[in-house]
Amino acid sequence: MKNKLAGRVKEMENKELGDLMRIIGRDDLISFAGGVPSSDVFPVAELNKITEDILSQRGKEFYQYSSTEGNNLLRDFLTEYLTERGLDIERRQLIITSGSQQALDLLAKLFINPGDKVVMEQPGYVGGIGAFKSYQADIKGIPVQEDGLNVGLLRDYLEKLAAGGDSIKFLYIVPDYSNPSGARLSAAKRQKILSLAEKYDFYILEDTPYSELNYYDSRLDYIKTYDTEDRVILLGTFSKFFVPGFRIAWVCGTEQVVKYVSRAKQNADLASATPGQMIFYQAGKEGLLKKQREKIAPVYRTRLETMSRALDRYFPDSASWFKPQGGFFFWIELPSGINSRELLNQAVEEKVAFVTGKAFFIDPEDGNQYIRLSFSDTKPEKIKQGIKILGNLIS
Repeated sequence: MKNKLAGRVKEMENKELGDLMRIIGRDDLISFAGGVPSSDVFPVAELNKITEDILSQRGKEFYQYSSTEGNNLLRDFLTEYLTERGLDIERRQLIITSGSQQALDLLAKLFINPGDKVVMEQPGYVGGIGAFKSYQADIKGIPVQEDGLNVGLLRDYLEKLAAGGDSIKFLYIVPDYSNPSGARLSAAKRQKILSLAEKYDFYILEDTPYSELNYYDSRLDYIKTYDTEDRVILLGTFSKFFVPGFRIAWVCGTEQVVKYVSRAKQNADLASATPGQMIFYQAGKEGLLKKQREKIAPVYRTRLETMSRALDRYFPDSASWFKPQGGFFFWIELPSGINSRELLNQAVEEKVAFVTGKAFFIDPEDGNQYIRLSFSDTKPEKIKQGIKILGNLIS
């Protein structure tokens, strides 16, 4: 069979991600592994009521196909939602996708030929690495600081390519509380990155799953807010701050970009599922999305603070991290000489789990000394217990 497979198949393997998905399914662990929202805060009763109302009033539509671009009512709601956040867009600039991961796959399919150069944060989102590797991109990782991507190093790389007559197709970035680093790109850096895109002629894929998860500061403008040359393709989702099970996400770009994404989506799944789109529209119309944002912030802030205090207390000074201001993650650099995979094996024996840093680097070996800890789906008392166990193992 192997001699019949496409050459890209070998790029699709991700042992760390496979291990992560298996850990997420275990209920006998204190898990800091899954970057998932807490089911404790899902608005189950409200969604049940909305679903019952839709079924009784629009049941035939509920069970029918949607268009490839998505439910028009939901797209109209999203237009209003994004307009309130500073964008000047119309419905025709939006397409609904089956989660942000599908959006990444479709855009990678549209942009990347084997060997094309793309840039992303390092450490960076494992799903982005996987999508781009699957289409055989030449990926350059630019280090992340507490205030986001190192713009100076990005500029140096772009200048070096330009001197040789080369360029990148796009920069993929998660500007708000990035997965896994927890870093938020500063307002000044957002402007600088957009200026570089204009100067060196590349697109920016701005992925914003955590943009509503601000626990201390107000949200920052999307990079796309400043975009006057249609350089930015915005990806968004309700999964992290509302509910993830419906797999509702969107791509926002020019009408031409949406047409290309629609063409690619037709060849992938024809259309996203109708029920989730109808439910999300109604939830937005009734104000449930806004109510949910206000509900979850204190819950996640408490868990973030709990993990921060526990790390300060139980982790050795030779480990390093910073306290994020939103999102789901702490990114830890382990003391010299400690291998994250070996630490994970010992931790699982003690019924604690996390994700090794290897999953978030283009060359997995570069992540040996790092781990990602998620606080979103673990109650405070378990956070303290699990961090104490990890601290003892590291010490």
